[in-house]
Amino acid sequence: MVDDLSGLGPQGFERLSQALAVRVLGPGVEVFGEGPDGGREATFRGRLPYPNPIEPWDGYGVLQAKYKAKIMGTGSDAAWLRQQVSAELKAWSDPSKKRVLDGRVPEYLIFVTNVSLSAVPGKGGKDQIDALIGSYATALGLKGWAVWDGTTVCTLLDSYPDVRRAFRALITPKEVLAAMHDRLTAPPVPSRVDVVLTGPQYRPGQPGHEATFQTAYDVAGGPGRFGEAMGEVQEAGPGWVQHFAGGPYGEPAVLVELPGKPASVLARTVWNDLQAIGGGLPNSGVIGIGFPAANRADPDPFIDSDRQEVELEGGQWGRRGRGRLIRRPGKTPVWQPEIVLDSEASRDKDSWTNLSDKRDLRLRVAGRIPLAVEDWEITDRGRAKMLTALQEAGLGEVCRHLADRYGLDAAGMEWQEIDEPDGHNNSRFGAYHLTATGADGRPAVSICLYMVLPDGYTTDLRTVVDLRVDFSALAPHAESTAPSLIPAALRVSMTELIEFFTQAWHVATMVVPLAALDDPIRTQPAGAPRLELYIQSERPEYGGTDWTVRPLDMVDLSCFGAPRSGQPRDLSVAVTTPLGLTGQDIDRWIHQALDKMAADFGLVVRPPSAK
Repeated sequence: MVDDLSGLGPQGFERLSQALAVRVLGPGVEVFGEGPDGGREATFRGRLPYPNPIEPWDGYGVLQAKYKAKIMGTGSDAAWLRQQVSAELKAWSDPSKKRVLDGRVPEYLIFVTNVSLSAVPGKGGKDQIDALIGSYATALGLKGWAVWDGTTVCTLLDSYPDVRRAFRALITPKEVLAAMHDRLTAPPVPSRVDVVLTGPQYRPGQPGHEATFQTAYDVAGGPGRFGEAMGEVQEAGPGWVQHFAGGPYGEPAVLVELPGKPASVLARTVWNDLQAIGGGLPNSGVIGIGFPAANRADPDPFIDSDRQEVELEGGQWGRRGRGRLIRRPGKTPVWQPEIVLDSEASRDKDSWTNLSDKRDLRLRVAGRIPLAVEDWEITDRGRAKMLTALQEAGLGEVCRHLADRYGLDAAGMEWQEIDEPDGHNNSRFGAYHLTATGADGRPAVSICLYMVLPDGYTTDLRTVVDLRVDFSALAPHAESTAPSLIPAALRVSMTELIEFFTQAWHVATMVVPLAALDDPIRTQPAGAPRLELYIQSERPEYGGTDWTVRPLDMVDLSCFGAPRSGQPRDLSVAVTTPLGLTGQDIDRWIHQALDKMAADFGLVVRPPSAK
């Protein structure tokens, strides 16, 4: 129902304007009664959350009401208003006028009128009045101004129903009053009782969260920005939420709160993006990724629909339940978990190993990537896409570099499928290798890739990238059960180790999945990706083989010092990570992972100057 403002009369419209000013601008508004008002229906001063908390007005302002008794619905209404506004601006510009001599020239002006203005760009009444006031801005020293036309006033009444109720008798449309009159004067009809239950009025935070919700609501913009609550507080995911319809100067919003944390306010569009993460799987949305993290230092705690990065906490996914939402125009929002290193790497320590095909050294990156995909399938098109990406990645160069350093022929190396029983290649499994052979034809240096799709009981896409070296294929050795000493010149250097892990991280998360996915990053997640990094001996001591080798005899970790006790069979570390990190970021985290790996397995870390 559109309110009829014509029935208010000049005095009634002034009182309505004053009431709206108090609700929109705050309790600091000073209103004036009947009589000479010096061109003012109300004044305000100080810092106000208007027109929004990001760009607040701060200074002295005046509100003036302009009531037209007869609305024609034509251009003459706007012309009348221009005359009224022009007269007021001229009066404020005249230093001889009493209002200027006795009062104070405003820094901000608000004109309130029952005339509805056209919004046609450049030609409509809104732009014409705005241009008129702007032409006086320099002379008057105006910092800001606004025009609340008839349409705006009706919108404000929608946002502040208490004001509408106070003036209901004067603004109810005539046709509604006529219908009420007809009903009251009509012949009596059989008795009938109609029970009308009005909807409840909800406060921010009702029930049980008034303090935190009301504070966040007020600081972020209050009713002018968020309007009224659409219901009570409800549990959702890790905390509580309350939805708001949106005020005249804001958008629909959601208040959220984690236990023991300040409440946050976010646009409903951001909330919808959070809830969409995970594609509707159980424990997805805010259950999995959490709520926006409240920032006490932010002067405007509102997360609007233009925010491109939102920090999150309190979710079930990831090592610590923290992460962030990445929002870019025109693209599907992406969730990224917080990167966290840990020592619990063991699940894929021996996956895809063959007891009959023993080498010496195995460097491994094993990934588990939870994704919300209904119909998984490795296709020929996907395999071709993956192989193309492999050619462009740097992993093959790691293998070729080692082969060259060991004096092997790397010229004819190409990616090939791994034959059974060591590898499986079908719609669910993929296995490939790049191999340089030794002088006797045995594999000496290989990169091996494996992937397996979820089996229906899990959502994890599993990938493995191995670098395998057989030192016995490089140089003959005597059969011995004692640990064999690998010549120092043949050991994998720290630089080569870092380069392999960096390239393997990228391939395991972004290249191998292409056999079944178009874009791993834009595929909805079902949890946080996790990688396990290993330095392993495939012929460990007490492993039942004649030829045994130890990890620290094959990889040069001397920069970390010597082990405190006997050599470990293998070294490992795990990392929770987002997909799509840059090579520079991966390299930085590989350095930290190796530091942690060395510390976890008892290497005496030397001072930085000794590294």
